[in-house]
Amino acid sequence: MALAISIYRKEQAKPDDGHRKMGYRKACDAAQKAYFQQHRVTIKLNHNTLRNLTNGLTMPKAEFNMQKRWLSVTEEEEVIGYVVETAAWGFGLDHLRLKEHVDEICRARYGSRFPKEGVGKQWTHRFVERHSNRLHVYIARPLHDVRGKAANPEMNKLWYDIVEENQMRGDDGKPVAPECTWAMDEGGFQANGDEGGTKIIGAKGKKVQYQQQAGSRETTTVLVTIGGHGGALPPAVIFAGKGYLVKWKQDNPANAS
Repeated sequence: MALAISIYRKEQAKPDDGHRKMGYRKACDAAQKAYFQQHRVTIKLNHNTLRNLTNGLTMPKAEFNMQKRWLSVTEEEEVIGYVVETAAWGFGLDHLRLKEHVDEICRARYGSRFPKEGVGKQWTHRFVERHSNRLHVYIARPLHDVRGKAANPEMNKLWYDIVEENQMRGDDGKPVAPECTWAMDEGGFQANGDEGGTKIIGAKGKKVQYQQQAGSRETTTVLVTIGGHGGALPPAVIFAGKGYLVKWKQDNPANAS
C-alpha cells in the first residue's frame, strides 16, 4: 500500500500535459504488479483504501498498530538484544519469562495504567512472529552447567591453537596423518528421561540452541570417537549401577562397550 501511495502521488505531481493521470485503481494495479515482480507474491489492494490513506481519512495499519504497542521501537530493540544475549549464554527465555521481563518494563513506564494481568498471554507469540527475521523458537538441548561455565572465547581459541599446532607438527615435525587423528565427544542423558524439550527463544539461524541445567541429577554418558579418515570406534556407555546384565551385551546393535 505504501508503494501504491508513492505511485499515485508521483503521478499526481506530474505537470498537466493533456494526458489523463493515473487514478487510484490504476495506482493499485501498478503497485501489485511491481510487488509481484520483486517478491513473486500476489497481494490485492483496495483503491478505496488508497483514496482514504492519501486523503488522510485513515492511517496505515502498521502505523495504527504502532500506536497500540506497549513497547516503543527502542524498547523492542533492547528486548530483542536481551533475548538473543541470554540465549547465547545458555539461559534462553521461554514465553513466560519473556512476558515477565516485558511486564516489568511496562509497569515502570505506565505505572497504574498498565493492566495487572500484563501484556496478555499471546503477546510474546506475536512479538516473536513480528520479529521472525531475527528471532526463532527452539526446542532447547540441555547443557551441563559446568560445561556452560567453562566455555568462553579465550579457552576456545587456546584449545584450537593447541590442536592446530599438534596437528600440523607431530613429534617428527610432520603433519599427523588423518588415520592417526581421532576426536572424542560425550553426550549426557538424564536418568529420568528428561532431555530438555523446553521451548526457548533465541537468535534466528542457529542449528542448535542449548539451555544450561544443573548437573546434580544422575546421567548416562555416551562417548563417541571418530577418526579423521572417516572411521569410528564403537561407542562407550558410562552409567551408575551395581551390576551388569548379560542381555545388555546381546541386545547391542552398536557394539557399545
